[in-house]
Amino acid sequence: MVGIDGSGRFGVGNDQVEEMLAQSEAVVGSTRQLTLLQSQSTSPLPKKLNWALGIDQLVKEINLIKGSLFVLSSGDPGYFGIVRLLNTKLPNFDLEVYPVISSVSLAFARAGTNWENAAVISAHGRSYQSVLMELLRVLDAKDLINKLAVLCSPEHPPQLIAQLLLEARTSFDRYLVCTNLGGTDESVVEAPLETIAQSAFDPLSIILGIRSHSDADASISNLLPVRSGENFLHRGKMITKSEIREVILSKLLPSISDKSSCLWDLGAGSGSVGLSAIEKNPYLQVFLVEKDPIQVRLLELNSSKHPSATVVAGRSQDVIWQLPEPNAVFIGGGGLDVLDRLKERLRKPTFVVQSFAALNRATEGANQLGNLMQIMLQTGRRFPDGTWRLEGENPVFIAWGLLG
Repeated sequence: MVGIDGSGRFGVGNDQVEEMLAQSEAVVGSTRQLTLLQSQSTSPLPKKLNWALGIDQLVKEINLIKGSLFVLSSGDPGYFGIVRLLNTKLPNFDLEVYPVISSVSLAFARAGTNWENAAVISAHGRSYQSVLMELLRVLDAKDLINKLAVLCSPEHPPQLIAQLLLEARTSFDRYLVCTNLGGTDESVVEAPLETIAQSAFDPLSIILGIRSHSDADASISNLLPVRSGENFLHRGKMITKSEIREVILSKLLPSISDKSSCLWDLGAGSGSVGLSAIEKNPYLQVFLVEKDPIQVRLLELNSSKHPSATVVAGRSQDVIWQLPEPNAVFIGGGGLDVLDRLKERLRKPTFVVQSFAALNRATEGANQLGNLMQIMLQTGRRFPDGTWRLEGENPVFIAWGLLG
């Protein structure tokens, strides 16, 4: 499979193209691509198969071929191109791909900005419903997505995409329509969405949305944005929110205020509760117990600045027998099994706080600890017109009291 850019340049040199054609029983491409290939070839092309036949008929024709096949594709066929489709439809073929620069890369180059953190949507071969829902999924991420590229199609031309972006009240600072990138008739138009929605463009263009204030932080992944404001490395949402930590610490601190105090943080996750307790009492000795090996690695990184914190890998039910006597215990993971085993381990009544996501387990914990609280946060979010609403988050249940 050989890519072609807008200027007609192939992903391999002309000599290699000739060699590949000589070894191929057929060549697949659009009418324009086949014409271009013939104009640059010194010998007649082998059997020509046109994409206009449709993928099902093409697959039937290709399956009759016993030797090599020469496939032409625009840009980088591995990036929203036909590599995935042919790997699925023709699993018995060994695919060798020779791409040229992708049109998305060229589009952001023409815009003069980086694109490793861009969300890219392809409207090719997709239904109106799927394109609309994918657009909304990206736009609903709000400020987490600062760059957007949409590969338009005959069914979803730039005018339609611009109209959808208008109706969704998007807030990008710049909008560009890039057409025939790399070709002699290349066009890059930067204009307001209203203008784009009312104009006519080649349906195979790319439309970009760019926020000018993005890229303050470097990114090494285009999958997740860099999120600041949290001091603890963690996976996904596996961290106790700062407001809930403060409630938990308010319960724990009276029991761990002395210089010789010891706290167990069982099912520690990121260690945010135990390490926040050290910030309140620098003399506190904390044991962070976690069974998940990846979480243990994160715990080691999070606790590296706290010499009084010890990371213990293993199940809480197993390792608590090896730990020194605690003045207080926080149970963030492990559930009621940890609470039951802890009751066996403690040699004297000890203050325990345990968090739960499910109410039924929280009430069972409260039956043993004596107290129960629900904490539900509502975070302010701005409407597009600048007014505010409150967005509720899942409640957390806290049980606490003396155990043992």
